[in-house]
Amino acid sequence: MKNELKKIGLHLSDISNDSRYVKKNSLFLAYPGSHVDGRNYIAEALKKGAKAILFEKKNFQWNKSWNVPHLPIDALKSKEGAIAHIFFKKPSEKIHTIGVTGTNGKTSCTYWLAELQNILGKKTGLIGTLGYGYKKLKAHAYTTPDAISNHRIFKELKLNHVSSVVMEVSSHALAQGRVNSIHFDVAVFTNLSRDHLDYHLSFKNYFNEKKKLFHFPSLKVAVINIDDAYGRKLKTSLAKKKIKVITYGIKNGDMRAIHINYSASSTTFKLHYKKEIHEVNIPLVGEFNVYNILAVISALVGSGFVVKKIIKCLASISQVPGRMERLGKKSTPKIFIDYAHTPDALQKALETLKDKTKGKLICVFGCGGNRDSGKRKDMALAASEFADMSIVTSDNPRNENPKKIINEISKYMKGSFSIEIKRDKAIEKAIKFAKKEDVILIAGKGHEKYQEIKGIRYPFSDQKCVRNALKYYKIN
Repeated sequence: MKNELKKIGLHLSDISNDSRYVKKNSLFLAYPGSHVDGRNYIAEALKKGAKAILFEKKNFQWNKSWNVPHLPIDALKSKEGAIAHIFFKKPSEKIHTIGVTGTNGKTSCTYWLAELQNILGKKTGLIGTLGYGYKKLKAHAYTTPDAISNHRIFKELKLNHVSSVVMEVSSHALAQGRVNSIHFDVAVFTNLSRDHLDYHLSFKNYFNEKKKLFHFPSLKVAVINIDDAYGRKLKTSLAKKKIKVITYGIKNGDMRAIHINYSASSTTFKLHYKKEIHEVNIPLVGEFNVYNILAVISALVGSGFVVKKIIKCLASISQVPGRMERLGKKSTPKIFIDYAHTPDALQKALETLKDKTKGKLICVFGCGGNRDSGKRKDMALAASEFADMSIVTSDNPRNENPKKIINEISKYMKGSFSIEIKRDKAIEKAIKFAKKEDVILIAGKGHEKYQEIKGIRYPFSDQKCVRNALKYYKIN
C-alpha cells in the first residue's frame, strides 16, 4: 500500500470512507459497502475538500471531470486497514497491544486490563464497548470501530504517550477487516457460546472469525480459556505457530483457580501457576468473573508483569459499568444491571444471583431485534430455569416489532412470568412487586444509554429507570 499512497503524491491532512465526515485536504476511500456504494459519493467528498481519491476498481469508471489525483485499487475495502496504518504512520507498532475476543467477558476483561496496567505504572488506553481513550472514555457506535477510526485512535493515544492499548475485538470486526494491520502483541480468547448466528450462520464460521485474531503476524502471546471446548480447538490450531500460549481455567490450565469461595460481594480463590500457590481476593461475584480475572492475570503475565504484583492490585479493582452493577439500598431489594444478552451470559448471571437470594429471584429481560432469533428460545429457557419470576420486555427492537419478539420469547417461557412491552414499566413493575429479601436482575442492556426503535436511538438508561422506581419503593 505504501507505493500506492506515494503515487498520490500529496501531503494530506486526514482520511475518510464516509463523505459526510470528509475534511479539507483529505484522502477519500470509495468502495461498495453493505448498504451504500461509497463511489456514488465521490462528488460530494470533493465538494467538502477531498484532494485525492482511492476507489474500488471493479465495475467503476472514473469521471474525467473529477480533476484530482486518484487511483483504482482492487479489493479496496480489505486494504483499508493497511492504508490507514500507513497514513497515520503505523502507531500500533509503537504500542503494546492486547486484543480480547470471545462471546462473553470482553468488556470486563479489557476494562480491568487497562485499569490494572495503569495501576502498575504502564499508561494504557482502551478501545471497546464502553468507549475509547485514556481513562476518560469517548463514545463510539460499535464494540470495535471501523478500520480508519481504529488507526486514528491509535495515533491519538500515541500522541497522549500511552505505552499500551487494550482492545475488544468482535467477530464482526474480524470478519469485516476492522482490525486489519493493527499490531497485536497479546490475544485473549474468553469463550464461545451462541451469539451473532444471524450474521455468521454457523458456530464453525463464528469460531473461524474469532480464530483470525490469533494468526496476526505480530502476535507473541495467546491467552486461552482451556475449559471452553472452542478454546481447546484454538490451542490445537496454534500448535505449529511460534508463539507463547498461556492457558487458564478452573478445571485445567497453566493459570488455574482452585478452592474458590464466594460471598455476597467478593470471591477468594487460590491461584495455581508454575508450581506456586497465590491467594487471590476480588470484589466480584460469580464463576464467570473468576474466569475473567484468570484471563486478565494471564494476559498481564504474558505482557511481562509479575504475578505477585498483579494480585496485590486485584482487591481494589473497579466495578465495570453495566456488568453486575448493583443498585438499591439496605432497605430495598438487591438490584443488579447486567449486559447479559446471550443465553450463556444470562444463565451464568442468574446462577450467580440464585445462590445469594434469600427471597425470590426476579428477571427482567428481552431480546434484540434483527439479530439471531434462535437465541429467543434459549434465553426463555434460561430465565425459566433459574428465575422464580420473569418479566419479558423490550430490549433494542431495532426494526422489528417488539410484540413479535416478546411473543417469540414467551411461547418458550415456563413457570411464573408476565409481559410488559415498555422496558421502563417492566423495571418499575419488578421493583414494586419485589420484597426486601428479593433479588432483581435487569438483563440485556447494561451500560447502554439508549434504546433503538425503528432505526432511531432514543435516550434510555436501565440505571435511571431503577433510581426513579426506587423513589416510590415501599417495604412490603
